[in-house]
Amino acid sequence: MGPKSFAKKFVVATAMAAAGVSLIVQPASAATTINFESAQGQFDNNPGRGQSWVWVSAGGNNANYSARTEYQFYNGATGSITAYQGQAASKDPGQDIWRIRVCVTRWSGTIAWCSNWS
Repeated sequence: MGPKSFAKKFVVATAMAAAGVSLIVQPASAATTINFESAQGQFDNNPGRGQSWVWVSAGGNNANYSARTEYQFYNGATGSITAYQGQAASKDPGQDIWRIRVCVTRWSGTIAWCSNWS
């Protein structure tokens, strides 16, 4: 292999590597689940429907509480979804979720406690 041939192959390989790097898409986020007290929250940025998905379940037997999954997008905006004791709820917020936390809430609406953000 002569110097010109080597140089051409090097340029092509370098261009392909650079193109490959620029074509790499952020890996799909696997579902993240938080179990907190008697509640559970989950989000998935790639549930197979082309948009993000968030879910909450207020399981358990304590009828004095509901559960809320609070979520934050990469742009800093936030939202939440609530389920009451023994129920679940889901939502498709329309953009990728950065993180969630689960809060257990008294019926009066005051937050009793929340998990860490995950």
